[in-house]
Amino acid sequence: MSIDSHLPLEYQQNILEELLAEDGLLLLGHGLGLKRIMCSFLKVYSQADHLVLLLNSSASEEISIKEELASMGVRKPGLRVVNNEIAAKERSELYLSGGIISITSRILIVDMLTKRIPSNIITGIVVNRAERVNETSTEAFILRIYREENKEGFIKAFSDSPESFNSGFSPLQTTLQYLQIRKVFIWPRFHVTVRKCLEERTSDVIELYQPLSDSMREIQVSILECIEACISDLRKTNIAWLDLDDLTVENAFSRSFDRIVKRQLEPVWHRVGLKTKLLVNDLTILRKLLTYLVSYDCITFHSFLEAILASQTPTSTLSQQQQSPWILTDSGNNIFTVAKRRVYVRSGVTSKDSKDSHKKNKGKTPEKGKTKKNQEFPPGIESVLEELPKWGLLADVLHEIELEIESSSASNNNEQNNFILIMVENERVCSQIREYLSTMHNGLKKGQGRGGPLLRRLLKNYIKWKSEMVKVSENLFKPTKESVQNVNTQKDDDNNNSTRIDENKRRNKRGQQPLNKRRRVRGGSSTASMSSSRETISIVEEEAKEIANYINSVNKTSVSEVDEVIEVEEVINVGEVINVDEVIDVDEEVVDVNEVVKSHGSYYDDDFDLDAFSTHFELLSMDSLIVIRPISGDYDKILEALKPKYIIIYHPDPTFVRHVEVFRSMHPGIACRVYFLMYENSVEEQRYLSSIRREKESFEKLIREKSIMAIPLGKSRVTQSNPADMFLKTIDTRIAGGGKLVQTKKSPKIIIDIREFRCCLPSLLHAHGIEIIPCTLQVGDYILSPQICVERKSISDLIGSFISGRLYTQCESMLIYYKQPILLIEFEQNQTFTFQAINDLKSDISVNDISSKLVLLTLTFPRLRIIWSSSPHATVQIFEDLKKLHDEPDLEKVQSIGVEDDEIITDYNLTPQDFVRALPGITTKNYKRVMSKVKNLRELSELSLKELQNLIGDENGKTLFEFMEKDVKE
Repeated sequence: MSIDSHLPLEYQQNILEELLAEDGLLLLGHGLGLKRIMCSFLKVYSQADHLVLLLNSSASEEISIKEELASMGVRKPGLRVVNNEIAAKERSELYLSGGIISITSRILIVDMLTKRIPSNIITGIVVNRAERVNETSTEAFILRIYREENKEGFIKAFSDSPESFNSGFSPLQTTLQYLQIRKVFIWPRFHVTVRKCLEERTSDVIELYQPLSDSMREIQVSILECIEACISDLRKTNIAWLDLDDLTVENAFSRSFDRIVKRQLEPVWHRVGLKTKLLVNDLTILRKLLTYLVSYDCITFHSFLEAILASQTPTSTLSQQQQSPWILTDSGNNIFTVAKRRVYVRSGVTSKDSKDSHKKNKGKTPEKGKTKKNQEFPPGIESVLEELPKWGLLADVLHEIELEIESSSASNNNEQNNFILIMVENERVCSQIREYLSTMHNGLKKGQGRGGPLLRRLLKNYIKWKSEMVKVSENLFKPTKESVQNVNTQKDDDNNNSTRIDENKRRNKRGQQPLNKRRRVRGGSSTASMSSSRETISIVEEEAKEIANYINSVNKTSVSEVDEVIEVEEVINVGEVINVDEVIDVDEEVVDVNEVVKSHGSYYDDDFDLDAFSTHFELLSMDSLIVIRPISGDYDKILEALKPKYIIIYHPDPTFVRHVEVFRSMHPGIACRVYFLMYENSVEEQRYLSSIRREKESFEKLIREKSIMAIPLGKSRVTQSNPADMFLKTIDTRIAGGGKLVQTKKSPKIIIDIREFRCCLPSLLHAHGIEIIPCTLQVGDYILSPQICVERKSISDLIGSFISGRLYTQCESMLIYYKQPILLIEFEQNQTFTFQAINDLKSDISVNDISSKLVLLTLTFPRLRIIWSSSPHATVQIFEDLKKLHDEPDLEKVQSIGVEDDEIITDYNLTPQDFVRALPGITTKNYKRVMSKVKNLRELSELSLKELQNLIGDENGKTLFEFMEKDVKE
């Protein structure tokens, strides 16, 4: 078979040859072209005589794969997507037509079990994101059924996340068993063929390391000290439950570190103390602070810290014991102090002096040039506005590129592509850099620095936000009249103890501890740290009050002028593409958006006037364009569409670096220069190097496991049930007349509602040898026998069903049609098996509490049985025990339960059907009538009160109408 011409690199061609030869799992390094290889493989089977199913792809990935296949010539019909919007009959016709189909796992498993898609017509299955396939995933369920019924079809799995295959015992071997394949193809970056392809051409890469500012370095050290303290406390208090090898400061740089720690503590979450829960939450916050320090500007970073500090203020709902411990440390206090110093410092002018000067100058004409400064910032505050060091580095790089473009254009008159692509971390940084580049020349003209206009605008917004915080805090913590009266009545009783209280306060201010507490404290004075934290909070509140008082006294006209300038700046800087030669001056050119709308009509006018468009818009020059994009999405599409001559990697990302390497190797004729910007000796650098090292170590472990692993041969099903028990369940013990013991009964079966295939329980039941029959049930979720009906609820579903009242209706329906109705409350796997922690129990009984509602439910329905299951695996064992000595359910009888006049509703889409059934006033008895009378949800929402009452009754109609008309803001 000929190799696809869309794979010009040698290692990509070798990978495709291996995939075409036999089934297997492809493990590829980050950014080495996984999507291109997968699309080249799909192109081979794009003819109508093949039916290839693509699993585990998101909506954005489906669009990207469809466009990639179209660029390879696969257009009719190309990649087709099957989701819940396509009816069952249309899906059957689509399967028979062949081609490449991307389908959701839940729909496919239901269609396979109902034989809507015979397994023998499926040519093969392609699994994207194979690292997500595990024992309980629906994809493993699909592949197990497919391999049992079709031995000839192929199974190909793709993944570019080797780190996901390093957790657990023999993770690679286990994953291959779930994928029903025996071969793995490992292609890391250090593979000989890959290195030869990517390093064949001399790279034109300029690495620029920018030192952190002194204040940023000080904040970074303090954050790392807080992280180290949190990890140390976790290691001391949870030594029996945590893997101590993973609890290191270096691993804390990873984005998933806090999730890993919480995942290890989830099974015993109800047993850990409040301090441990606070420490886990603090690790998340501190890890974010490390990221925000190098990506956020100084004002936004300081605002985030102030929001944290305000949330930690002791209130009636937040006690002193619930405060984060790191805030009370010296390192935590240093973070807040230095972060504020980056924004502003307090001068010698006091609040009283500012008020006196304001009264003296009232009515006088201020000097030219001083009015704006005095009105922008309150007296006593001197702005610092420290720019991010990387901003200046980026501006210098762009200036260097601009000079090179000018010199090259002077020597060569031919028009060429001089695209400049800047890749940043996210959309927020993208807009930040966009505004900085479009306003930096204004700051240089005014002597404010390149980032002056941007930072001054942010500071104005910060001052307004801070003044609003004072009003909010005053409303929240304002004492009521009753509390003031209680304080006055107790004042006389406290006079005798006033001397002792004042003395204790003075001691606490000096950082000393009471005499009776001094011997019990170890490791230094914690009271001193707590008092310093309280002093920091009080300083923040005092500054906020001063700022609020100042803003209220400033002339409203000047404030409105500032708002207009801010709005104009925000309107001008919304574009994603910036022209280097034509940068708009905000102060010189003011755009009136209202006049534009009046003169040219609405932005959404259907009548497009080409002449009017041409007079106001023109094509941008291709020789000096800067495109700023976030590091997310389809990298290959961006690089192929722009073919940039200069690439500036503002935030280091290993995946994008690999994409650039592949792009340069595939286009040797494009002279592409890469600028690599990174903070020196920073967490950003350490995180980048750690990600590369983790990937390399992951591949080394996978190569080692591949050499020693053993995969069992020909195992059709991973059955967990005991074969002897299964034989006893199906044996006929009647031996009258000299008969023999024969196995006459069939395997046990359970009828399951098709909506339950969103969870993992049907897959586990099938793995235990139970026959699964999907069906649209009107009553219950699982039918175990003609007498037993089970309604399964997770914890979140249970709470939502109680709130909406749907659980009452469901239990009522089960009691009508079945003798043994059961409510199954199922917990998640590897999570705490407790409904409510002991520490969260309250002394008083509340009617709104879930436990109280469960008691009322059992009192209302005495026949209802409640079963608590610790995990889906435990639920399987419970179902097997419940089915003993009971007959198998009859599908025809079950389908007729709850259905009036033999009405079949399988033609309705499931998602709108679930939404309608969840509405207040909609019951199992009237929802079918509603769906037959209205076409869609919009038509239902437009019905009047009288029409709803005629449709579903007076009480239910009134309930539904009030829900539809309820204001979301109330």
